Amino acid sequence: MRRSTSGALIVLLAAVVGGPPLAAQEIKVGGQVTFGDDADFGIGPRAQVSLPWIDPGIRVAASYDYFFPDSGLTDIGGDFDYRELNFNVLGDISVPSVTNLIPYIGGGVNVAWESVPSGGMERTEERLFGMNLVAGFRFPLVGFTPFVEARYELEGGQQLLVAGGILLP
Repeated sequence: MRRSTSGALIVLLAAVVGGPPLAAQEIKVGGQVTFGDDADFGIGPRAQVSLPWIDPGIRVAASYDYFFPDSGLTDIGGDFDYRELNFNVLGDISVPSVTNLIPYIGGGVNVAWESVPSGGMERTEERLFGMNLVAGFRFPLVGFTPFVEARYELEGGQQLLVAGGILLP
C-alpha cells in the first residue's frame, strides 16, 4: 500500500508543479469542520488549487484535520489522539444549474495518525495509509466559497466523514 500511495502523491505533485504558472491557477485557502463516525469532531485548514490546463472544473484539495475523539467511547479509554492529512482530486459534475450550487466528486489518498496511551507515560503511535472517495457541493459566492462534502475512507482511517467549510480566494 505504501508504494501505491507514494506513487499517487508523486503524480499529483507533478500535475500541480508541471502545469502553467501559478498566476494562471486559482488558489483558495480556508478552514473546515469535520465530523467522523469514529473520530468524532475535527477542525483544520484546507487549500485548493485549480488545474485549468486539464479542465476548468478539476481541482486538487489538501486538508489537515485534528480530531477530538470522545475517549470514553473507545475500547482503549484514556487520552486518544487522531489526525488526518488528505489529498484529493475533485471534478465538477456538469448539471443544468438553476442556482450557484455546483456538485463534485473525486478521490485521493489519506494518511491518518492514531496515538494512544500504552501504559505509564508511553504512547503508541500508528500511521495508516488509505484512499478517499469524495462527493460534495460547493456554493461559489462573491469573495468566498462555502462547501459541504462527504468522504469515505478505504483503509487508512476507515470511516465516513462529513466536512463543511469556507474557502477564500
